[in-house]
Amino acid sequence: MTLKLETRTKRKKLVGTIKRPSWRLLIRPHPAVWRFVHGMAVVYLVALTFLLFQNRDDARQFMKYLHPHLGVELPERSYGVDCRIYVPENPKSRFINVYETLFDEFVLAHIVGWWGKAMMIRNHPLLWILSIGFESMEYIVHDRFQLTFRHMLPNFSECWWDSIILDILICNWFGIWAGMRTVTYINGKTYEWVGLSRQPNIISKVKRSLGQFTPAWWDKDEWHPMQGPLRFFQVLCLCVAFMTVELNTFFLKFSLWIPPRNPLVVYRLILWWLIAIPTIREYNSYIQDSKPVKVGAFCWLSLAICIVELLICIKFGH
Repeated sequence: MTLKLETRTKRKKLVGTIKRPSWRLLIRPHPAVWRFVHGMAVVYLVALTFLLFQNRDDARQFMKYLHPHLGVELPERSYGVDCRIYVPENPKSRFINVYETLFDEFVLAHIVGWWGKAMMIRNHPLLWILSIGFESMEYIVHDRFQLTFRHMLPNFSECWWDSIILDILICNWFGIWAGMRTVTYINGKTYEWVGLSRQPNIISKVKRSLGQFTPAWWDKDEWHPMQGPLRFFQVLCLCVAFMTVELNTFFLKFSLWIPPRNPLVVYRLILWWLIAIPTIREYNSYIQDSKPVKVGAFCWLSLAICIVELLICIKFGH
């Protein structure tokens, strides 16, 4: 049964690579790559739909088929138990709280994640709105009732210096800065797309082959959220979708008992990054078009995946 399922999955990926219609907005490194990404996204959506119709215990045990170490309840770490920067009584280090936070796996995840988001969104104000908005959802709590998710996930309980200084002002800032520097570099680069057979020497041929994995051209995405009420609503929808996908990452780990260092977490983030690249290009082209016809297939597929992930979090998160 497992062998048949794997064979069918491989066939779906192959069909997705060959049969998906050509996409005009991304042609590097090859249109077949983005067809393959589309096929992978469809397979992921089907797998999520299957999980959605299971009960919580069966879904958690099903994860063992994807990784043998899953299916076991995990202790959730809270970062806000002791918020002291200086701990004189600790025998290991007087700055033990800062040390453990700095060498946590989420520090690197913040930097790399915001570098990738900057490469996709390419807009400083919008990136900072997303950065501060997500950290606010983790940290801010109203006096009478809790507006955010700290009461639901201990992992969201952070110290003020962790959330504001380390996350927003250091990790997120560096990721956004590095991403926008990369965007500026690529935007100012001159591309000479001469055929491989016309290259004069072997070094030029190697450079041309590697250049196939860089953009054929680079469009600067302009969002202009203050252009009008409709554009403001369109950009707001993008922000809501982005933060929902971010929240799904934490709640899926919590609901399905997936530890942060499990490779499935990385695989999902890489897949989402690959899906988001054409999705944001489609959406930006749609809102900038003076006579928009319809949003692209990747936009609808991304929305469907986001919604099904959210439904799984709601169903299994109680």
